Amino acid sequence: MRMKRYNKFTGKKILSVLVILLAFFILLGIFIVPNLGQWLVVNDEVKESDIIVVLMGSVYDRILEAVDLYDEGYSDRIVLINSYITAKDISINRGIKVYGNTLLSKMAAIDLGIPEEEVLILEGNSRSTQDEALTIREYIRNNREIESIILVTSKYHSRRAKQIFKKALSVLDQEIDIYSSPSKYDPSKVNQWWKDREDIEWVVLEYLKLANFYFYEQFLLD
Repeated sequence: MRMKRYNKFTGKKILSVLVILLAFFILLGIFIVPNLGQWLVVNDEVKESDIIVVLMGSVYDRILEAVDLYDEGYSDRIVLINSYITAKDISINRGIKVYGNTLLSKMAAIDLGIPEEEVLILEGNSRSTQDEALTIREYIRNNREIESIILVTSKYHSRRAKQIFKKALSVLDQEIDIYSSPSKYDPSKVNQWWKDREDIEWVVLEYLKLANFYFYEQFLLD
């Protein structure tokens, strides 16, 4: 008799736990999961700035955003950072004309009417957003008139990019205003990210990279 009561009590406890877990996952699905993509996007109210920094990655959606900002009078200078190109030297030595994303971005900006002298490429051979931030930090150190920058990147990358630049530039002896302007030409479906395989990969990867930044990489930017 006591065993039956015990089994009945245990069964009710298990059922209660299952109901609570079910409710939790339902709430998770309704309120949290749909917003995971949107949370990664930081779209600031942009103000007139000294330079527009275009982070490397996809080319045309980002440079289109930078050109729009230039044309709207937010800045008169677009800055790009040379990115690492696999087998670049070997290719050049064998007579291949190498066009990395950085050069392609500059060529696109010029094609869209930006004066060539207003599009600056910084040597950096960067492999990551951290490398780009460090290159910009050194550039600002040598150009102390710079007090504000606009960051142009993809939507999902925008939160992490701004955090990286805030950390990297915080060691300067001057305050730098950073405005995030993710490209409106980026086709990512931010509010329905779970419906597209590429968006799912982007979102998951960005959260992993954010965790890596907060727990490790930020300490390398001091």
